[in-house]
Amino acid sequence: MKFNMHAWLTELPASGKPLPLLSLPSSARIGASVWQLTHDAAVQTAGMIRIAYETDAAAAVGIMDLSVEAEAFGCVVAAEKNEVPTVKGQLVKCTDEVLALRSPAVGEKRTGVFIEAAANAAAHIKDRPVLANIIGPFTLVGRLMGVTEALVNCLVNEDFVYAALEKVTPFLMEYALAYKKAGVNGLIMAEPLAGLLSPTLEDIFSAPY
Repeated sequence: MKFNMHAWLTELPASGKPLPLLSLPSSARIGASVWQLTHDAAVQTAGMIRIAYETDAAAAVGIMDLSVEAEAFGCVVAAEKNEVPTVKGQLVKCTDEVLALRSPAVGEKRTGVFIEAAANAAAHIKDRPVLANIIGPFTLVGRLMGVTEALVNCLVNEDFVYAALEKVTPFLMEYALAYKKAGVNGLIMAEPLAGLLSPTLEDIFSAPY
C-alpha cells in the first residue's frame, strides 16, 4: 500500500508510536530458527506480520542482516541455527582484486529471498508502512576487505577504498530500486562502520556514496 512518507515522517514524533527493530526476535514468536528467518522468504514474512499484529509500531520493519549483500559478492558467510549470519575472512586484499570482482545481479543468493519477503509483507500489511533494510556502502566495503583493513586503508590506501566503493554502490542502488519495485515504502540503511570514522573521513568515504 502506498503511503505519503514525507507526511509519515513529519507526523511520526507526535504520534508517540515506537519503531522497534524486532525482526530477529520474531523468530521466537513464530517458532522458527534465526537460520530459517534469514534464509526463507515465507518465514521472514510471517515474522514481520506477527510483529505488526502484536505491536502498534509505526512501521513494519524487515530483517537486518549485514551479511546478505556481502554474500552476493562472494564472501563466505557462517550461518548457525540461532545466530545472526556473519562474514568470515577477506574477499579482496588489493585494488586489482576489487577491479576484477564480479558485481552480482540483484536477486542472487539471499538478496532474492529478502526482496520476496519484503514484497509479501507489503502485500499483507496495509495499516502502516513497510520498511526494508539495506547495508551502507562503507560497511559493505568493510565486509569485503575486512573491518580493520577498511578503516586503516582510508588513511594508507585510499585508492583501494575508492575502488571498492565504486564497485558496491551501483549494486546497492539497484538493490534499493528492487525493494521499491517490490512495494516497500522505504529503506533503513545500516552504516555502522562509518561510525568508527572521523567526521572528515565519513564525509569522504561514506556520505557521498
